Amino acid sequence: MIAVDRFLRVLEGQSVDRAPVVGVTSVVTVDLMRQVGARWPDAHHDPEQMVRAGAAAHVVCGLESVKVPFDMTVEVGAVGADIDYGTETTLPKIRAPRFEDPEEFSFGDDVLTQGRYPVVLAAIRIARRRHGETTPVISSMLGPFTIAGCLFGVETLLIWMIEEPEKVRAAMTTATRLVALYIRAQFEAGAHVVQVSEPTASGDLISPVQYLEHVAPFHRELTAGIDRPLITHICGNITRHLPHLAAVGFRGVSFDAKTDIGAARTHLKGKAALIGYVPTSLLHDGSPAEVREAARQCLAEGVDALNAGCAVAPDTPLGNIRAMIAAAQESGKA
Repeated sequence: MIAVDRFLRVLEGQSVDRAPVVGVTSVVTVDLMRQVGARWPDAHHDPEQMVRAGAAAHVVCGLESVKVPFDMTVEVGAVGADIDYGTETTLPKIRAPRFEDPEEFSFGDDVLTQGRYPVVLAAIRIARRRHGETTPVISSMLGPFTIAGCLFGVETLLIWMIEEPEKVRAAMTTATRLVALYIRAQFEAGAHVVQVSEPTASGDLISPVQYLEHVAPFHRELTAGIDRPLITHICGNITRHLPHLAAVGFRGVSFDAKTDIGAARTHLKGKAALIGYVPTSLLHDGSPAEVREAARQCLAEGVDALNAGCAVAPDTPLGNIRAMIAAAQESGKA
């Protein structure tokens, strides 16, 4: 079974020969970029370098996916946020919140021609032509709650949820329209799977009740609006969010080691693929033998697709990435 079919079948809840091993979050290291002739921060602005970097773990190590982009500033940069584009070893970040009130947040019909949107969409097209016959091309974007946190400040957003919930609804309504446009554009450019990143919706930051009230309706709007493989990644402990996530409609949920795998099986199996959750700290600091054992444990506990728990650190040893991949590939051998 080729990799693209394996992962798409998993997201459809269909049987496969073994669990795929993918990177729905970023698996880009300095070592990998040097081997394929790409580098940060140039790769954030150059579609060709973006594809080389995003495919490096596949080309060099055998990861069963290609993933672009890598950072969390594409959307907010396109609406005027001031971005620090980082270095060879650090990702871009927003320097300060862009707006103070939801009424300031707007965009025109040409928004996808602004900022780095065209770079990412061009990279998806290149990746699909170059790798898409056999390997899933995964693209990503910020979810609406995380966009709102970036643009208005996470602390401000959390205060609004308690004191001015109408401002949260206004910000989320605009952000969701923006995300929906970008989802459609990424699929049209050739992505097999689109991942919606919602770190600000982590259970480490908001309660299950807050997720249900302020975030879930907008996630449901996104999934209802497109019948394609749309998944989400949420960092931190989302154990108590799981009953609500199961009802939202994402085809897959990517989570890290803080989330209880038993609860994930209980609430998600049959509704969304479980994607995860080899700890990034172990990938960074552990031995290949430890990583392989942790990956085997993830598979034994019922993940449908093996993935790092979050984006890997830029100095993660390649031997550990290879060990994670080997664990999944060995699981299909008789």
